[in-house]
Amino acid sequence: MGLYDRDYGRGEERTPWDRIEKPRSMTITLIIINVVVFFADMIFGGREGGLIPWFGVSPESLTQPWKIWQIVTYGFLHDNSGISHILFNMFGLFIFGRIVEQRIGGKEFLRFYMTAIVLGGLAAAIYGAAQAIVTGAPFSAIPTTIGASGAVVAVTILFACYFPHVEVLLMFVFPVKAWILAVFFVGFDLLGALGLSGESNTAFQVHLAGAAFALLYYFRGWNLRFLSPGEGIGDWSDRWRTRSRRMKLKLHDPDKKLAKDAEEADRILAKIHRVGEKNLTAGERRTLERYSARERKRRQQSD
Repeated sequence: MGLYDRDYGRGEERTPWDRIEKPRSMTITLIIINVVVFFADMIFGGREGGLIPWFGVSPESLTQPWKIWQIVTYGFLHDNSGISHILFNMFGLFIFGRIVEQRIGGKEFLRFYMTAIVLGGLAAAIYGAAQAIVTGAPFSAIPTTIGASGAVVAVTILFACYFPHVEVLLMFVFPVKAWILAVFFVGFDLLGALGLSGESNTAFQVHLAGAAFALLYYFRGWNLRFLSPGEGIGDWSDRWRTRSRRMKLKLHDPDKKLAKDAEEADRILAKIHRVGEKNLTAGERRTLERYSARERKRRQQSD
């Protein structure tokens, strides 16, 4: 069977959204949590008497250590005076989050999302503290920051990094490449942070923190598995047991090894078709080179 006889060797055009396999995912779970919290906040009261004073982030989140958890909880609260705040955030998370989750896995997506929330919360608290110091206002006078937009921006930017040439609709009307959308978002947030976009209550510094984290995550090739120690220990234990069994048995089965190499080569070729050759790891490149060299040698011997 040749490369172009395989399913992934055919010339069909598929968007990242066509490859979503699980209808229920970590992305959907996060959306449900945000919506539940939104309605709970509506039930408990308005901005002054609801959940926001307790769970929103502010400079006091840093100066009063017992409030440090606010750098996480703020990301699950939204303005309850209307639905536009939560609607836009959850729509963006739904559109881009499922694709990114499909790309990096559910657990890693959760770690990425929550890290973006924490970094955005720290950015909001530090920025608010700087405002208070410059203006001479008390920390308690600085408005509280809420919303998942920092994490959603991080997810959107990471999507654009993985799929830069996929077309998305800007303002639901204009088709643009994903990388152009990312540049537009970052540029708009930079203007807002510099005060050049007019009066706004948008937390531009939180958006920029999320965007910066996503870019570093992609270009530095980060993986956040160390944030789940139990998972890392379990993986190490499994590898150690597998290695121990191999050391004890020391069996050599050429046919089985060839079949395994062929299966691995198919997986790598499928990955090239799906996300491009530049996303291969060094190990995958070596595996493909070894397999190709062995196949060329075998064909030469047959001739």
